[in-house]
Order: sequence, then structure tokens, then C-alpha cells
Amino acid sequence: MVGAGTAPAARVVHPVTVPPVKVVVSPEKLGTISPYLFGANLLWPYNAEGAFDVSTDQFYTSFVQEARSMGVTALRYPAGITSDSFDWLRAIGPQDKRQPNEPYGVQADIRSKLCCTMDGPVPSSVGPDEFGQLLDQLGAIGTVTVNFVTGNAREAAEFVAYMTTPYSPHHTFRPDQPGYWAALRAKNGHPAPYNVPYWEVGNEQDGPWQFGWRTGRLVSFGRHRGRCTDTDVCLYAFGGTTAFIDQPTGVFADTDPSASFSTGRADQSFYVYFPPVVAGSQRVLVGGRTWRAVRSLTEEGPWAHVYVFRPASGQIIFGNGHHGAVPPAGAQVTASYESGPHDGFVEFYAAMKRANARIHVCEAYEQNVDFLRIMGRTYPYDCIELHKYAKPLDIKAPIEEYEEDLMSYPLNEGSKVGTLQRDVRLCSGRNIPIVLTEYGQLVSPMPLADPEFNLSLDEGLLVASQLRQWALHHLPLAEKYLLNSTPFLGAYRLSSQIDTLGLSVDSAMIAGPGPAFVPEPTGEAVRVMSQLAGTQMLASEVQEGPVMEAEDRPGTPVLQVLAGASRAQVDIVVINDSPGVDVKAQVALPGVRHGRDMLYTLLDGPSSLAYNTLGHPEEVTITTRFAQASAGSWFWWDFPAHSITLLQLSTSR
Repeated sequence: MVGAGTAPAARVVHPVTVPPVKVVVSPEKLGTISPYLFGANLLWPYNAEGAFDVSTDQFYTSFVQEARSMGVTALRYPAGITSDSFDWLRAIGPQDKRQPNEPYGVQADIRSKLCCTMDGPVPSSVGPDEFGQLLDQLGAIGTVTVNFVTGNAREAAEFVAYMTTPYSPHHTFRPDQPGYWAALRAKNGHPAPYNVPYWEVGNEQDGPWQFGWRTGRLVSFGRHRGRCTDTDVCLYAFGGTTAFIDQPTGVFADTDPSASFSTGRADQSFYVYFPPVVAGSQRVLVGGRTWRAVRSLTEEGPWAHVYVFRPASGQIIFGNGHHGAVPPAGAQVTASYESGPHDGFVEFYAAMKRANARIHVCEAYEQNVDFLRIMGRTYPYDCIELHKYAKPLDIKAPIEEYEEDLMSYPLNEGSKVGTLQRDVRLCSGRNIPIVLTEYGQLVSPMPLADPEFNLSLDEGLLVASQLRQWALHHLPLAEKYLLNSTPFLGAYRLSSQIDTLGLSVDSAMIAGPGPAFVPEPTGEAVRVMSQLAGTQMLASEVQEGPVMEAEDRPGTPVLQVLAGASRAQVDIVVINDSPGVDVKAQVALPGVRHGRDMLYTLLDGPSSLAYNTLGHPEEVTITTRFAQASAGSWFWWDFPAHSITLLQLSTSR
């Protein structure tokens, strides 16, 4: 049960009594509420958004305690767009040996698509082992998103092996031996495998900001059966080769456009964005003039316009002024080349399952029926990565209208999840699970009436209503975006430019940075909802309840209910999404045998827009007290506006 606190302040209740509102919970069991619905995304850059203490190489104890007390049961890593430029091998081993972890590749593609900038390169202080150790500390399971855009199937399979395969003292440190990766993990301090059952092949691969090498002109598809009519979908599914013309180059771990210009120094190296490169297909230009590829610079003169090219890495190596010319300072280095051949999902899946047949490998083309049809019943996949963000259309609306519009989203999202589940069954002939690895509120741009809306109690109410939908649709896994962020200290923030991408980086469960942390309303909402983890979901509904009248989605219920039963008690969560309507209702439990002892918990604040800060950490808080329920099959209860109520009744024997 949720821990006790001070009693909630008294309020004037304006009951809705004609006809009486009823919250009805019946003994019909609808299946288990997955214990892994109460997860979150751990973003690796910037010391995991201020949660990791580089002076001790540990997550702050206060952060771990806060996440554990919230009931966080699953974590996703590296999380989001950065997954598709993440080289995991750069992020293991001693901290002082690690390289910056933003390789050339996807970031330049993001810029070209969305006209924005991102930070990079970024230190790799929170690598796979730090992530795995946090899983150990929380007793949580992990989801890892492998690098599809700038990685390959072999690297992904090695990542699986490093994280999940058992270690034996007889393993050797020879890379060609089966136990090498487990032995390397043991050498790095963790002999036991990490508990990472879910693996995603890329992040949001149906989004143009994630296309990467697929943005080039099609040269060929990888091996496949049937006909490919959708180029992007087929390249994700089967891989292939694409071509780029006069693309700017980058330097190691940096694809900012400025990195494509020569400094005038000797021995410069540049990289194409999307290796590997088809041998001999490249054409390198310096200041608009073509230079010539050679096998070695040692026999070239000081004025020779030549370079050495390495197709596997896409590296372009220039001379030092003695052997090969130095590109003039300020000259831009560009390249035309064929990028590939790249592995597709089918190759990733096969390689990762060979590394560990027990893991679940998820496709990342999201809600795309074309991908499901292409895969059909021929090509296997274990789960579908899905992201669901609520984003009201009118950011100029009065705040009350904005709130009501926002609260209408969960029902619509649940309907779309149900449709996708049906489509999956039709295309694959199986019930393939959907996993929600990002969800919440997309708050870019934010409502003009309240620029800090993404921190508010409203966000917590939205998350609770979304979690209810994920439970009703029997999803096995859900991970809120984001576990933690640093809204009150700009130097630690992920990036001011990321807000342009609409990733709502401040919409987190815990606010920092360390060592001081404060739980935000979204985290408190998960803390309450997680009390239902692993319980048997009971049929429940709200009858004759009031509704909100969102302009584009009228009739959204004010009250939402989710109930679960365990051996010792019945748990009933009632969410009041309204910013201003209190509701008095009958709580009816026909056929549910329960005692009179009851613990009730209330998540509430002074307004729906309230949130916590380091200086005022209890603006939105949880209070708990004991009460007595009526001996009959129903009793009256007050459900305040903008609140979440948890009623926990002991069961009769």
C-alpha cells in the first residue's frame, strides 16, 4: 500500500446526484495487469539527465530510492532519437577510456529534415553497464533500442550477447569464441547477465527524422520475397543500398555542418554520414573539386590532391603536406557515394535471436499496416514498438479548453491500439504483443497560457488515464517518457534544441539534478497506479458520470476507473480528469466480498496546473488515511477535481 502522509485539506464538494453517479466494480476477472506497465525511459546523455554522479560512478542514492518507491518496474535505454547514433562499444569499460558517443550519422539527417540543431559529441558516462546496474538496484527489467541507422546486425547481436548471455569462468577473451562477450562483461564488473528481455530494432523508424541512410536514392533492396512497393518500409524490413550526391562530411563524433570544412591542418580525417560504402563508388570533393583516391599516401607528393578511403567506416584520410596535399582551410569536403549494403530488420532479428533465443525482438515501424503486410506470416517478429503522445491541436486555446482537449486523448489512443492489435492478427495470424515504449504528452509547442504545463498535475492525470488504457488492452510493457530531467537547472538539460523536436524533455517523473530530487506529478501518478501491478483486473465502469466537452472530442468522461484484485484486497483507482468538477459517487461492488477496513490514498494539488519544485516539493503530493467502508455492497465517496483516488479494501474470507 502507498505510504501514509498528512490528511488532505477539506474542500467544498459540488456533488452530481441526479441521476447518481456510480463507480461499479464486479468480480469478473479480465486477466492480469502486467507488472511491467510502470516503466520509464532513461536517457543516457548528460549523466542520465543529472541522475548519475560522475564523482562516484554511481547513480545518486536519492534518485534510486525515489524511482524504487514509485514502483518503476521497467527501464528503456538508450532512449529516443539518440538510440540511432549510439555506439555501445564506446560506452563500456573504464570511464577515462571511453570516447564521446555521438557518432557521425543520424544527427545530420535530423537537421536536414527538421532544420534544427542538436548537441554533440556527448560523454558516455552512462553506458550499458551503468544502465544494467540501475536495473539491478530497482529490480526492474530492461528494454534496449539497438542502433539501426548507423549500426548493423552483427553489432546488435554482440550487444545482446554482452548484456544477456551467461558467463562461465571457462570463457576466453577471444572475440571468435561464443563466450567472449559474457567474459568481457564479467571483466567490466558484472558476471551475471542483465535482465533485458525486450530489444527494439531502431527507434520510430517510420519517422522521417530516423530514415538515415534510407533518405538516399534507392540502388537496391536486400534479399526478400515478394514485391516491394513502399521503398522506406522495404528498406527497413530487408535493408539495401542507397546513393548520396555531394553530401557534407563530418568528423569523428560530430556531424555539425561546420565539421565538413577543412581546418588547414595536416593529417585531417573526415567521415561520410552513412557507412559502409560500396567500394569504389565514392567521389570526394574538396572545395567543389574532385580529389583522387589512392591506396597509400606514402608515395604521393606534397601537391597531390589525393586521399585514402576506408569503405567499412567511411573514413576519408588526407595528407600532411609532405605526402599528399592538405585541404585548404575553409574548403568544404563533400562526398558522393553508395551507402550499403545495410542490414534490414530481418537480418537484425535473425542475428539477435541467434545471440539469445529467449529475448523479444520488436519491430519499430510502429502503426504501419504496410510493414505488417510485407512481413505477413513469412518473416517473424516478437513485438511491436509503439509510441503514443497526446498533443492538443490549439495551443492558443484558453487553458480550460486545452486541458479538456488533452484529457480526451487516452480513449482515442486506446481505440487505435485495439485497431493495431486487430491488424497484427490479420497480417501475421498471431497475437503479437504491442509494447508502449514511449508515451505521455507531446508539449512542443507548449500551450501559450502556461509554458510550464508539461510539469503539471494535468500531465499526471493524463499518464494515469493512459496507463488505464494500456491495462485494458492487456499490453505487457509500457515506459513513460521520461524518468527524470532537470527543468530547474538549464546547464544540465538535454538540449534546448530538443524541445524543437517535440520530445517534451521536461515531462518527467523525477526532477533534478542530483543530489536533490523531487517527484513530479507524473511520478506520483505512477506511484499510485503501480499499486495495481500484478493484480487480477476486475470489470469496472462509471455509470451516469459527467463528461467534458472538448471542442474536437466531445463527451470525454470526467471519471475513469481501473480495479484489480489480489489475494488479500481489492484495489480501485478512480481518476478525475476534470480541472474543476468534484464528483460524489456511489462505489458499488456487487458480488465482490470485502471487509469494512479500507485505506484510501489521494493524489491531489491546489490546482490542475500545480507542480513540484526543489523549493516547494509538496505542491502536488500523496496523502493516505484509514477509513471504514459501508457493510453493504455500496458506499458514497467524494472524488475531487484533478485527482487520483486509490481505495484499497481488505477481502472477506
